[in-house]
Amino acid sequence: MPFNYEVIAEHEGQDRILESMGGQLSEPFWIREVLKENVVNVNGNLLEIKSTVVGTDAATNHIIFSHGHTFFVDRTTRKHQSMDAYFTFPPHVQKQNYEFFHPMIFTKTTFIFEREAKINGLDVYDFSCTYHGTDVSSAFPQFPLKTIFSNGECTVAVEPVTGMVVSFSKQWDDYFIHNGIRGDQVELGGKYTTDYSKAILVNNAKSIKALYHLLDAVFPSFLVVIGIIILCVVFLFDKTKNQAKIIVQAQNDLMKKEKLSAIGEVTARIAHDLRNPLTIITLAIQSIELRISHKMDPKLDEHLPILHDAVSRINHQISQVMGFVKTKPLDIKMVSISTILDDAIKSINTPKNIAVTLPANDLSLMADRMQLAVAFSNMLSNSVDAIGEGEGSIVIRAIKGTNNLVLEFEDSGDGIAEENMKKIFDPLFTTKPHGTGLGLSSVRAIIASHGGTLSVKSPPTVFSVSLPQNPNK
Repeated sequence: MPFNYEVIAEHEGQDRILESMGGQLSEPFWIREVLKENVVNVNGNLLEIKSTVVGTDAATNHIIFSHGHTFFVDRTTRKHQSMDAYFTFPPHVQKQNYEFFHPMIFTKTTFIFEREAKINGLDVYDFSCTYHGTDVSSAFPQFPLKTIFSNGECTVAVEPVTGMVVSFSKQWDDYFIHNGIRGDQVELGGKYTTDYSKAILVNNAKSIKALYHLLDAVFPSFLVVIGIIILCVVFLFDKTKNQAKIIVQAQNDLMKKEKLSAIGEVTARIAHDLRNPLTIITLAIQSIELRISHKMDPKLDEHLPILHDAVSRINHQISQVMGFVKTKPLDIKMVSISTILDDAIKSINTPKNIAVTLPANDLSLMADRMQLAVAFSNMLSNSVDAIGEGEGSIVIRAIKGTNNLVLEFEDSGDGIAEENMKKIFDPLFTTKPHGTGLGLSSVRAIIASHGGTLSVKSPPTVFSVSLPQNPNK
């Protein structure tokens, strides 16, 4: 293990948690967890590694739990100093069982080899684990002096040459213990590595695996053939290893800069766009409070619409960003197009000057009702913005194909400039003074997750959505 060993992995899933003693479990909500491991001290061959796991409500950013632990790990064997169990998999993983004390499990358990598999073109070994009766009381400070146990199971995918974990999932069942007897449920949920983290971990594993191959196969062959110039080979090896480290570091730095640049641009734009509506809200509230204090309540009718409009603008900005950065698994059910369109229309404010014509025929398909409603509401909102304050119309057509449905959204707006046609689906591109540039990117991602396609032509502006009637096929 390197002296600067560090891992950052992001997980997401659904959770339910007890809100108060004697209460009921909450409704399911999306949870996002971040695992961080890094070396904080080195003593000879012993690494002191700090590990933290923080879980938050993905919608509110409210911290659900936070757990920290310090481990002392032998960097040669990758085992814990205090027990005969691994902290992370060793190189050249075998198709056998391994004893582990994993930071995400909170207890020593056996990881059982299950199968060979592939992730993004990388060969991996899948392992599973189960645990029972693990004391996790410290993770729930809201229930002091209560004993809380956890049962669960997990799966991990490991690149066998390097021992690097590239995917992790876990399901858990936490409950109170009273006099050795199981009591009320405290938490019930599950999580898995996000696609973003998995992509980074897989790419890192591929890079390190290539370096391992260089160390394990290429150079020994050269040493046998050109043993006479062994000193030269050693010199080249050192030079190559340093260059590989520089390249890997440069790639990591570039990825970080690109990510920070995108985040910075989104953050700056949203901060700018939200500042004006927030100022309006503040002034309107102050005016309302002043008039209430002078018993001039009729003036409320003048200020409350301003307040509502500003709040709507803020909610729209937040929804755009959340729709772009947050992914959910599809909840596929049979649903009618008219139901989805009704949901979409209800979620936006359609001005009286715009007439919306719905399809004459109602068709059904297997789809995620909520996600398609979000996509269609984004498209309708864009059409409303394109028409503006004058009289206009939005016409929605539904066409049944052999194995697919085609929905067309046509508006009477001015159309899309030719130079913008190739950029409208790009993240962060927008021509609106208060836009985020994430709406159509989110729409395209939702349609693609259903196995469909999204296209546009203009003028007049017509967005065409093609969806398979059964995405599972």
